[in-house]
Amino acid sequence: MHFKIPTLFIINLLASGVTSHGWIKRLKLNGAAYTVFPEVKTPDWTAPAINITRQIGYDGPVLDILSTNITCNARAVPIADNGVSRTGTITAGSNFEIYWESWPHSGPIVTYMARCEPDCGSFLGSEGKVWFKIDEFGFEDSWATQKLYNQKYWWNVTVPECIPDGEYLIRHEIIALSECKTVGKCQFYPSCTQIKVIGGRDRGPAESELVSFPGAYGKTDKGILWDTNTQDPKDYVVPGPEVWKCPS
Repeated sequence: MHFKIPTLFIINLLASGVTSHGWIKRLKLNGAAYTVFPEVKTPDWTAPAINITRQIGYDGPVLDILSTNITCNARAVPIADNGVSRTGTITAGSNFEIYWESWPHSGPIVTYMARCEPDCGSFLGSEGKVWFKIDEFGFEDSWATQKLYNQKYWWNVTVPECIPDGEYLIRHEIIALSECKTVGKCQFYPSCTQIKVIGGRDRGPAESELVSFPGAYGKTDKGILWDTNTQDPKDYVVPGPEVWKCPS
């Protein structure tokens, strides 16, 4: 089965000049707006992070899911000012809002969190099982990326209301499925933002509920080895663990 992107989606992408990829451009949390990349056609990918979101290598994908680039992308170094973590404050239970610089590929959107130890200014996120999934959207009548387009490239994720206060990384990712039929060619676009959670409780995930990056994804996992031309999108399963929810 061949899944077709809606014609309106294609027309608008062509009209806007989009030819390949995209990136996170702005964020909103606790009423504050953060610029991730300046308002230019092509950002300087080698420039240091200008706010609370870590650098990315460029606007292209991470292909090697066994490399540390899958954690937060290439060049994604911790951000600190004079040894102090640079973070944005967000209240537990509220929305983390992400604005993408357009997006031309079909696929799922996934978001994880990791507690920064000892702080986000020194925490890489690529060592050990530290990540838990807080949101996912694969295919429900349409792909997550179509929903992103319908929402004018804004995506909202709710930070769990029960997690302990402290510093965390939010790992937000789009998986472009167009080349996933070939092992090792699936395209991942992760990006990590440093936040400080306030107003939470003390009911975070157990150690057994955490995963690692690299480690959470395998090259032949269901949802990673996927042929958009022959497989029914209704059968798609988002890779990684189940979404973690606060204990009732």
